[in-house]
Amino acid sequence: MRIAIIGGTFDPIHNGHLAAAQSVADTFQADEVHFVPAFTPPHKRSRGMTSSFHRFAMVALATTPFGKFRTSTLEVDALQKRYTVETLEQMTQSYPGADLLFIVGTDMYQEIESWKDFRRLFDLAHLVIVNRPGYPFREDVAPFRVLKPGEPVQLPAGKSVFYLPFVEQPISSTDIREARKRGEELTPWLPPQVWSYIEKNKLYA
Repeated sequence: MRIAIIGGTFDPIHNGHLAAAQSVADTFQADEVHFVPAFTPPHKRSRGMTSSFHRFAMVALATTPFGKFRTSTLEVDALQKRYTVETLEQMTQSYPGADLLFIVGTDMYQEIESWKDFRRLFDLAHLVIVNRPGYPFREDVAPFRVLKPGEPVQLPAGKSVFYLPFVEQPISSTDIREARKRGEELTPWLPPQVWSYIEKNKLYA
C-alpha cells in the first residue's frame, strides 16, 4: 500500500494543494492521500490563525469529491503542537508495511534542518518535493532523483527523495486571505464548497 501525506495549516485549503496532491498520487500510483491539518503548526505563529475546527472542516469539504483523498484528525485531535516526525512515526505504526510518501514544498524543504529530528524524516518516509515558485530546490540536503512527467517510478527498498519540478503550487493561502480582505474574487482559487463555507462563516473578511 502506498500512502501520500500532505500536512499544513490549510488556512484555507485551495486548488493548488489539491492539484499537487493529485499529481503526486498519479505519479506514484498512491492508494490514498492523507491531508493532515495542523492543530498548531510548529513553524508558524498561531496568533490570528483560523481555528482548527474551521480549517479541518474546509479540508474535509475539499477532499470529499476525491476517491483517494482522506482528511486525517491525527494532529487536530492532539489539541497541541505536533511535529512532523511525530506524525510520521504514528503513521508508520498505524499502517505497518505501507510505503509513506511525504509531500513537501520547496519553500519548506529549504528550511528542513530547522525541523525537529529532521534526519529521522528520511528514515520514516520517501520525501516528495513539489515546486513553490520563488523557492529553488535545494540539492545539498540529501541525495535525490528528479522525475519527469509520466515517468514510471519504482520505489527503492530504502527511503528516497524525489523532486517533481513539474508539480507546482503557484498560489498560497496567504495570498487568498489577503485577497479576501481586499474583497477580490476567490472562486478561481478555491473549491466551490470551500468558498461557500468561507462566506457562510465570514472567514478572512
